[in-house]
Formats: sequence, structure tokens, C-alpha cells
Amino acid sequence: MKVLAVLTLLPEAALETVRAELVNELKGSWALYASGVLREVYATGDPRRVVFVMEADDAAAAGRQLSPLPLVAAGMFNVECLELRPFVNWSMLFAQ
Repeated sequence: MKVLAVLTLLPEAALETVRAELVNELKGSWALYASGVLREVYATGDPRRVVFVMEADDAAAAGRQLSPLPLVAAGMFNVECLELRPFVNWSMLFAQ
């Protein structure tokens, strides 16, 4: 299943810690990408937010995959995982 993960750096996150762990965070996300769990990564208009499209059994599994990332593990990111399902409402256009 596709899962949309929105990671937002918390306002109270110490920038010194973020800078110190950023390379390790990027290496961890690269490992998720290389393993096929992380499929797409996007920056947003807010530089404190990043969006991942992931493959996981469900939102909880996606969260577990992200939890070892150093800044996530340190509680510096708010992580919201949303399960994405096919949009079937278009079928109403063709209903009898």
C-alpha cells in the first residue's frame, strides 16, 4: 500500500542537533530508498517539512520504518502517515 508520510521539524528542535545529525538522517532515508520502502521524496514550500511516498503494509508500518531515522528517533519531527487508496468516486460518473 502507498503511504504518504509528512515529516515536519518541530519548532523546538535545536538547530545545532539537526545540523549535527542531518547527514545521518539523509543516509538513513537513502537506505529506505535503496530498499524500496521509500519511493518518492519531496520538499515543500515550508523548509521544515518534507514529504515521503512510501510502500508499507499500513500507516503504522510506515511509521515504524521511519522511527530509526536519527532526527525522528530524537523526537525532532512530527511524523504523520496517511494511507493512500484508489480514488473510486469517479465511478459515480458512470453509475446507472
